Amino acid sequence: MQYSVESTILPVSAPELLEWAAAHVEARGFHDGRDGSQFGPHGTTTRLLTPGILGALDVAGGDGRMSSSRRYDYDAIEAARRLALDVLSDLLSGGAVVHDTAWGSEERHRRAVVHRWGMEEGRTAAEVAGAFREAAVLAGRAHAAVQRLGVRACERTPAGVLEWAAIRVETVGHRPGEESHDPAGYVDTAPCTMLHALERAVRAVKPLPSERNPEWGAYREASDAVRLMAEYLAGGPVAPDGGPLEVDAQRRAVILAWGNRAGRTTEEVAAAFRAAAPGPAGLEMVPSVTFPVAVGALF
Repeated sequence: MQYSVESTILPVSAPELLEWAAAHVEARGFHDGRDGSQFGPHGTTTRLLTPGILGALDVAGGDGRMSSSRRYDYDAIEAARRLALDVLSDLLSGGAVVHDTAWGSEERHRRAVVHRWGMEEGRTAAEVAGAFREAAVLAGRAHAAVQRLGVRACERTPAGVLEWAAIRVETVGHRPGEESHDPAGYVDTAPCTMLHALERAVRAVKPLPSERNPEWGAYREASDAVRLMAEYLAGGPVAPDGGPLEVDAQRRAVILAWGNRAGRTTEEVAAAFRAAAPGPAGLEMVPSVTFPVAVGALF
């Protein structure tokens, strides 16, 4: 894809998106983001600002470049954005992003990983462009691996999310550890942790930004699978002192710790996903009291 900062044609594959991002940094310069911003100062249109590494990634994916007179393949564009972020964050992590349950989702954590790498002292535009281009090669391989494995649709319900996660670990295998997946493989096809499989399932039902409100309501309901899974494993509500972010982090910590217990098997993880599902296929646990969960003590 030919680079032009004025172009309203968007990449429909992750390799194209990452190559465009590399060219954008080479053309517009690089902002290290240490001020917390994804772009440098002095301007209003994101595509014309000096980009940080996340800013370049976002502009390549369409931020500030879309035209109302052009029709877009939103499914392909969103898939390209997601794979580009996945592959780039894994590359900058040395092979696979290490879990950090303090973030509300793996996707947000991956963006933070990319931003922190760009903030490192002495980071240059040439290094950033080089990282984008290396990630573009890896993205092509990752996409090919997904096509060989096949893509399975996910029902936008809590039970659908949990079943999708169960099938995911049965297909690729469960791999305990702090890394989200086996760094020798790719994000969507390598053996992975229990938490990563569930995060992938939740993301599989996330609507496109352009979809209507009812779809987002169904997505929020389906995302409740994280709560159901954590409460099933903990034997009751996971309710530490603190706000929603702390509760969410604790739920993810419970899931990660249970899956990482020594000797935990793929079969056990898949069975737990199915057992946590509400309805006839599983058991939704509703204890009469809430309690804070001490992850280390439980597992």
